[in-house]
Amino acid sequence: MKKETGLQQLEATRDKLLKSLNLFDLAAAADAPAYLKSLNMAFVGTLLSGADMPFGMDGLNPEASQICRECVKQSGKMARSCLQSDIELLQIINKTGEDQIHEAPFDMIEGAFPVRLQGHIVHCLWSGKLRTKAFSDAEIGQMIEATGLSKKELEQLVLEIPVLTRKQVEQTMTICRRLRTGIEQALNGHVRANELTRQLMQSERTQSLGTLSGGVAHHFNNLLSIILGYSSMVLNRGKLATEAEEALHKISEAAQRGRRLTEEVLAFLGSDMEEEALCRIHEMLSNSLSLLESQVSGGVKVESQLNAKHDAVMAPPGSIRQIVFNLLTNAVDTLSAGGVLTVKTSNVNMKNEEGKEQEFFCLEVSDNSMVVKPGRTPTASDVLPHETAELSRHGLKLSSLYGMVGQLDGVVMMSTEPGTISRVQVFLPVAVDKKLAKEDEMRARSHLAPSHIWVVDDDPIFCAMCRQLLLDEGHSVEQMTSGRDLHERWLSQAKKPDLIVLDFSMPEFNGLQLCEWLKNKGSQVPVILVSGFAPSQPDIRKALKMKKTAFLQKPFTSRELTDTITMVLGETLIGE
Repeated sequence: MKKETGLQQLEATRDKLLKSLNLFDLAAAADAPAYLKSLNMAFVGTLLSGADMPFGMDGLNPEASQICRECVKQSGKMARSCLQSDIELLQIINKTGEDQIHEAPFDMIEGAFPVRLQGHIVHCLWSGKLRTKAFSDAEIGQMIEATGLSKKELEQLVLEIPVLTRKQVEQTMTICRRLRTGIEQALNGHVRANELTRQLMQSERTQSLGTLSGGVAHHFNNLLSIILGYSSMVLNRGKLATEAEEALHKISEAAQRGRRLTEEVLAFLGSDMEEEALCRIHEMLSNSLSLLESQVSGGVKVESQLNAKHDAVMAPPGSIRQIVFNLLTNAVDTLSAGGVLTVKTSNVNMKNEEGKEQEFFCLEVSDNSMVVKPGRTPTASDVLPHETAELSRHGLKLSSLYGMVGQLDGVVMMSTEPGTISRVQVFLPVAVDKKLAKEDEMRARSHLAPSHIWVVDDDPIFCAMCRQLLLDEGHSVEQMTSGRDLHERWLSQAKKPDLIVLDFSMPEFNGLQLCEWLKNKGSQVPVILVSGFAPSQPDIRKALKMKKTAFLQKPFTSRELTDTITMVLGETLIGE
């Protein structure tokens, strides 16, 4: 019998609604969300007993559903009733998202239990059609007419349909709910495990990138040292044409900018075990903004008003850099659609934990992309996008910000201007140090008596540059390209040097190992460690605790090298 057009439409509607509650169909869609695409469908298939749905839509007993299917084939009055019953149930589930105990045709009961993943309905568990009383002869006759089945065929199907008491029906529905809960927990756990695996892989890639960046920056510092060393050496000799002198000044200035950037990269990748030091936040802000230029889209305008007269705080430099970087990157990320990012600094007087007035440095970062609903206290989540992945990433940045600022006896404040601007302010105690007044004064420098200096560095060009600078100062110089060369030269030569300029990062032996070796040999020769890494690096910090050990960070100018040598050899006391 040919189906009526209306029945075909009803059947198509039912099938479409079924697909909206089928995890396999949803995950296979081209526009499926990331959490569905991340699913291992073999795992899902095993979890759902290998069927499209637990028990299929037939539920625990397929016989009752077969009766309804036979009705649909016959295209009679009961066919429309069966299809409309299924459609009504599916629409209620999609609309309310709640469990349903549904009255099906032929006085049967059916339970449907939505399955949620990441808060969204992605599947449905069906109990199947049940009866609370046996079929009467009249009902069997009605079903024979509706299905076109023989009496014998229908009686066989009817015998397989469970007839339960009301209490047994409730118990069956409870079992289905528990099964649904177990499926939800397994699916959400699977997605969470996938996300953690992705984050771990991303963390490993980031760690590898950080290691690579540190190595690149270190080698880049060697190149900058050579550029700065030779250009400053030529400038110091004087008697240059005006045009040549201007060109060398521009080369030196460009190298100094590169120096500041690599210092910022290396410091950002540095150790978590830093000691407190005097930190100039304006300089760190300028460097971080330079590093972030490539991340700022064309629709984002960056404005800075660095008005604080006192920007020095005592803190581990890495913590200050992390605070600055977290604030700026969080604001930049939220401005993906464009807007204005404003960075301001100022000094304010506030009461500290002891209730005494104290001067604080205020760093304020604001943007016009975030809104807090009126009448509600702002929280960290108020300044984050609504997307789940972005919420987690930005929330982590702001959470760590609170922790780092709190450890420095500072305060974090968040506020909004209704409908337009969100603002984060960080307050840190200004450093009180007698040395600040003298920090920017020019240091005295006198010419050194000629000394015998060993230069040890695995970069021959860097060695040659140092040799030339030191020869110009009247020193005699010996070059070595490895820690092993230093060992052999020390053991074979009776005359020891007056000073050793030692690259900290070399293959086979690093600076700490070589300093310890020299100490064990009874050496009293002062050592200047040179490195692109900051002095807060753990091994460098250990080496600097040894007597007669100084540090010079690459890249450096000829003046910085000779000043450091003057200080170490003790002919002029620097900074006194």
